Amino acid sequence: MIVDCHTHLMWYPEHISDEYAEAALDSKRVKLKMSGGLAHVGTLDLHVYDARPGDHWAMAQEVDRVVVFGLQARKVGIFVPNEVIAEYAAAHKDRVVGWASIDPNETDCVAQLEHAVRELGLRGLKLGPVYQHFDPTDHRHFPLWAKAAELGIPTIWHQGTTFPRDAPLKWANPVQLEEIALAFPTLVMIVAHLGHPWETETIVTIRKQPNMYADVSAIHYRPWRMWQALVTAQEYGVQHKLLFGSDYPSGKPSDVIAGLHTVNNLVDGTKLPRVTDETIEAIIHGNHAAVFPEWA
Repeated sequence: MIVDCHTHLMWYPEHISDEYAEAALDSKRVKLKMSGGLAHVGTLDLHVYDARPGDHWAMAQEVDRVVVFGLQARKVGIFVPNEVIAEYAAAHKDRVVGWASIDPNETDCVAQLEHAVRELGLRGLKLGPVYQHFDPTDHRHFPLWAKAAELGIPTIWHQGTTFPRDAPLKWANPVQLEEIALAFPTLVMIVAHLGHPWETETIVTIRKQPNMYADVSAIHYRPWRMWQALVTAQEYGVQHKLLFGSDYPSGKPSDVIAGLHTVNNLVDGTKLPRVTDETIEAIIHGNHAAVFPEWA
């Protein structure tokens, strides 16, 4: 079974500002150049990072189960109502699971989360300190983490770099999540994108904290960093805590699978260590069971 734990539903201009769309467009151009897809660079428009229901559903056929969320981060020009996610997930219950996004800066954020889970049926929480402009170590936000732990839902954190200019990196390092993990030991926390470019910090943090994991979404664009991160995970013995994710619409599951299967190409013919076949297959097919036992 393949579980994609990291996909988005949002589209321009209903959920995305002009400024964010422009930044996303520039980011896509860079990725196309890196991948050799120069022929497509000139054809892009501001809808390049749209993830509309029909397109998302077509992508979802590549996997067995898919987690989908929006993002509520007005600071950088994104706001996806949780009702949009809930309606889409409810229409595809056999394959899609919807998660909420809540801005911790909102005074009623705890009530919003309870509503999203108990009334809308959403089953997880997406957070992004750099997007939402909050300090993960600020105890003013701890009641929200306490509510998530009480509700028994997992959380996923964009704890790493990103392309919008107004996304402060001072809140991006994944080590900052350790304080939350210590305060709420039952709260499942997934660090998105292996916390790039702080992959090593992510690895040593999830090694220490039993309920912390990471997903490998969006790191296949940088094969050297991907190889280093996966070898480092093996060396620290946490390869079993790495989850499969695509970051759709940034990438599709098939893109990530191809990246995983070719990760050792860079070191072929050298004495450098390799990412084992066992590690690759477990990321694609098995590691999700620790966080999603219902899909074991």
